[in-house]
Amino acid sequence: MITHATTVSLDGVSVFYGEVVGLSKVDLQLQPGIIGIVGPNGSGKTTMMRVMVGLIDPKEGSARVLGTSPFHDADVRARVTFVPTSENFYPALTGRRNLEVAFIAQGQDRVAARKLAQRALEMVSLIDHGARRYDRFSRGMRQRLKLGLALASESEVVLLDEPFLGVDPPGRNALRQYVAALGEQGRTVIVSSHVLHEIEALTDLVGILAHGRLLGFGKVNTLVQKIRDDHPHRVVLHVDDPRELGQALLKLPHIRELKVIAPDGLEFVTVSPELAYHELPKLVMETGVVVWRVESLDHTLEAAFTHITAVGSHRL
Repeated sequence: MITHATTVSLDGVSVFYGEVVGLSKVDLQLQPGIIGIVGPNGSGKTTMMRVMVGLIDPKEGSARVLGTSPFHDADVRARVTFVPTSENFYPALTGRRNLEVAFIAQGQDRVAARKLAQRALEMVSLIDHGARRYDRFSRGMRQRLKLGLALASESEVVLLDEPFLGVDPPGRNALRQYVAALGEQGRTVIVSSHVLHEIEALTDLVGILAHGRLLGFGKVNTLVQKIRDDHPHRVVLHVDDPRELGQALLKLPHIRELKVIAPDGLEFVTVSPELAYHELPKLVMETGVVVWRVESLDHTLEAAFTHITAVGSHRL
């Protein structure tokens, strides 16, 4: 059931393209803020966004945005901005004119559209390029123009599909700032990407998609902790005597793999990381081995993503 704070709700949503599954029984409730959706290409990210914006009617389940069906309610579609990966501006028109046309398509009159276009260009630092034809914009400038459309509009829900795709590092930094500004305005901002560190830089609330299934959703730390509990966990130790400490670690029942990776490096795999971290200081004291550094290789969203997608249909 939708609460007063829920802006987007997917309940058992399934989408099919012939015999191909686009989404499979997705349940998801979102509130205002920035939410990341991560997954490999073909995982269903774009399909999910098309459902949310009303371009696709689910074959099973229901989708509600701002309390109603986006597919059947034109009014709610006007309150949602979708920034796709595909190019949707007119190549021969200027950046400014493209924005004006887009705002008119959203229902604004010409005077309001001109004012909003000016505001959009200012908000993404393109005011000096507004008279340039869109087909002469760089990839980063094109993405900024799309985000300007979202920033200047009053949309309560903003969907950004792979906004960092093909943008150079300096451009990504600027785009992150614009996306963060959307979230600070109290909107529901859903950002999809297969570039996991970009999502981590924006938000700690993520959903992981693979093969059309939502395999995990929640805070990054919670997802990673769940992965650590459910999957073998890799740890690297930098020590003065890896063989001595390695022999001691092999006596622990939860150690599954162990190898010396350098004269001062030892890597092991445990199925019980919390227990391993608890027992490690005792082993160090018993062996007298000096430990300079302990590194977990499975403590990031990247690790969670790799583990979850590797098991396919497994759900957290």
